[in-house]
Amino acid sequence: MNHSEISAQSQEAMESWFRQVTAPGSRLLSHGVVPKIEPKFVECNFEEKTVTLSFDVLEWELNPQNVIHGGIIATAFDTTLGLLCHYFTKPQVVITVSLNTTYHKPIFMGDAFHIKAKMEFQGRSLCNITGDAWTQNHSVLAASATSVFKALREIQNNPLI
Repeated sequence: MNHSEISAQSQEAMESWFRQVTAPGSRLLSHGVVPKIEPKFVECNFEEKTVTLSFDVLEWELNPQNVIHGGIIATAFDTTLGLLCHYFTKPQVVITVSLNTTYHKPIFMGDAFHIKAKMEFQGRSLCNITGDAWTQNHSVLAASATSVFKALREIQNNPLI
C-alpha cells in the first residue's frame, strides 16, 4: 500500500482494520503479551485520528494492593497508541521510542478501562501520540500517557497488514 492509498482510506476502512487486528485469532493476538491483556476495539475516528480500545481488569494483572499493576496499564497504552501509529504509517513497522505514563487513580478488579489514543503529530518517521485511560464503571480518568513512535522502513512481511 503506498501513501496515496493510505490517504484515500476512510472511517469504514479504519474501523474494519481495527476490528480485524483485535479479533480473536488475529496475528496481533497470536503470541506475546498483547493477547494476555485482551484488547477490544470500541471505536475510532478517521478524521480526528483517534482510536479507543477497552481492557478488562483480570485477576493475574493485580498488584499486592489488589488494583491493576501499573506495568499492565503501560502495556495497554503502548498497545493502543502503537496500533494507532501503525494504522497511519502502514505498511511500515513502528517501534516505541518513548512512553511516559502518569497514574491518577487506581483501577480495581471487576472494572474495565478504555484507552483513547490521539495522533497529535505525524512526521515522515516520528509520530507523537497521546492517550487517556478512563474507568468503565465510574468514568474516572485513571491514567494518561504521551508517546513517540518511530516508523521504520517498509517491511514486506509486516504481520499487522
